[in-house]
Amino acid sequence: MESTLAYWVFHLPNFILAALIYTLIGRYIMSLFIRPQSDMVIWVVFRQITDPILRLVQMITPAVVPPPLVNLFAIIWLVILRFAFFYVMRLYGPLPATA
Repeated sequence: MESTLAYWVFHLPNFILAALIYTLIGRYIMSLFIRPQSDMVIWVVFRQITDPILRLVQMITPAVVPPPLVNLFAIIWLVILRFAFFYVMRLYGPLPATA
């Protein structure tokens, strides 16, 4: 049986994309209950992690989209990116075989 470490080229980016997606989902849910300028530690950490992603998405998102929806657009873009990464790895890269 082949080691999981042999497929780190697939697993590491896939894990990072999944973590970013779930972090953005968490930020969106928390934004429903927490003020945007709150100084709660968990909110500050979520903002520090997700703000760079949201800034990138905001550059390609039309200005008429309200800021809370930019978070949802970021989630959608990352899900699409994760599917595209999987597809490219399936075609050309080291994708682990299923049993």
